[in-house]
Amino acid sequence: MRVISRTLFVVFLLMFTISCKENPANSTLTGEYNPDDYKDENAPEYEPEEDSWIDEARELTEDFTEFPTSDGMNSYIENATRPPNNPCPDGMIPDSWDNSTGPTGKELTPAAIGARRVLASYYQSCKAIDVTLDSSTPNLRGVSKAKSFGGQKGVSGGYLRKITDTNAFVNSHAVLKRLKGDSSYPGKSCKDMTKMPPVYGYGSRAYPNKSGTVKIFKKGGGVASGSQPAAGIDCSAFISMALGAQGLKVNKSSGPFTDNTTRSYHGQINRSGSCLKKATMTPSAPVKSGDIINVAGSHIVMIDSVGEDPLGIEKAAADGNCNSITPKKFNFTYIHSGSIKGSYGPSRVKANLHSGGTMWNNLRVMAVKMCLNKVKNDNSPVNSGSIRGVASKFTITRHQTSDPKCVSSKRIKIEGEECINKCNNLSMDEKYEEES
Repeated sequence: MRVISRTLFVVFLLMFTISCKENPANSTLTGEYNPDDYKDENAPEYEPEEDSWIDEARELTEDFTEFPTSDGMNSYIENATRPPNNPCPDGMIPDSWDNSTGPTGKELTPAAIGARRVLASYYQSCKAIDVTLDSSTPNLRGVSKAKSFGGQKGVSGGYLRKITDTNAFVNSHAVLKRLKGDSSYPGKSCKDMTKMPPVYGYGSRAYPNKSGTVKIFKKGGGVASGSQPAAGIDCSAFISMALGAQGLKVNKSSGPFTDNTTRSYHGQINRSGSCLKKATMTPSAPVKSGDIINVAGSHIVMIDSVGEDPLGIEKAAADGNCNSITPKKFNFTYIHSGSIKGSYGPSRVKANLHSGGTMWNNLRVMAVKMCLNKVKNDNSPVNSGSIRGVASKFTITRHQTSDPKCVSSKRIKIEGEECINKCNNLSMDEKYEEES
């Protein structure tokens, strides 16, 4: 009887999990994940979340030796089916931020400004915004990753990060090395983040406390407890903060902050009242500042600044060779927290650093399609769900900031943001003079 019960439970978990995944018939699509995507990379720049259900099942069943308790099963089902956590109901956080002020001239979109605000807060300096990682950026030293350290396991089977040598980490870090050599750093009322470096932490989350402030100077679940001091954050938590920092709702019925994972961001698109819609793009106007690129179960980033011909469409169309488009031809930057270049975490990155990967291969498929349309003088709008060959788990979404119901009059506060509130480059895509 016990064997039958265990078998039924595993079958139940498989059915429940598979029902949330894409149709296997899509597995041959051009943009789908392939291990060969990363053959030109030193290591994948992000870690998949796909098999976390196995660890959850293992925990519920004492490593598959016991049938789960009724309380355990009820808790599992509740956690798996409930909407994303929203500990910050609308109206809770008073703030004087004016949501009606839209971007003009060289200003970035509110979503992109939120990402810059979070990035600068993590480094306690405006200068972090001006540093972009590219193919010439060396990998970090003084940090290691493993499934476990000293008995501590990574969240949902993911890797833990451990800073083993702070000096080596800082001296190999594009942002921190610059700040360490700056006699004016840290500024007044700012923390010295060379003593507590930001780092990618798979499973390190951050939520507003009762006063509406998100505490970011902590390791979180993705950084080993035995690590030297660090501030850990993962990809989807970073994007959740970026939106919340500007009071940008994920759903019209939500408050200024909603905690989402890559999967729940993907699921938000089709929910009633969603403020995240698939971005409409044309060959002449593809990606925009503030667009969110997401691969459900894997990684999420926000587009920061967009250069001329951001996806290489114009040049390829003029040459009559749309298939020549590769991620190396992309001309935009994005902001995220990821394991890129040895676990950088919060960082601003040039998209043409990448030569492949699920995210960038799917974006290439979209670029090639728009290029072919341009050659035919077809400027019809497309989105990530309308092009054959784009994986169903890949989306480019755009926040509906123009809809007043999608913008709260309140916003969350980021710990240490008072240090960077006067940064000129929070909203302008240009160089600046940092105040001392």
